[in-house]
Amino acid sequence: MKKVVIALLILGIIVSTGVVEHFYIEKTFDTLDQKLYEIEDALHRGDDNALPLTQDLTKWWNEKRKCMELFTFSPDIRAFSVALAEQEGSLECGDFKNAMSKCQSLIAMSKNLHQILDFNFEDVI
Repeated sequence: MKKVVIALLILGIIVSTGVVEHFYIEKTFDTLDQKLYEIEDALHRGDDNALPLTQDLTKWWNEKRKCMELFTFSPDIRAFSVALAEQEGSLECGDFKNAMSKCQSLIAMSKNLHQILDFNFEDVI
């Protein structure tokens, strides 16, 4: 009987950790997408606000990345950081066309990362 209780307790911990991870990933990527679309809008308008928005996003992402890397390793997480730094560099140089291109890449990478890190039934099958 003790073994069954211990097994159920371990199962409960595993399931609750998975649920918490799921909601953390959802919230993080919803916020990330929102920030990326704000930058995209600023770039479309030719607004000078794109650089500060990108710098804020870089700072925010570095904090979230550290937390995500605790429960999963993905080279794509680090590649996202590199692409974000490239976008920031393009904005600092005034190359808005390249920054827009990088922004589109970041949006696509965000969707891919979200799918990789989140629980999907396809992963089970």
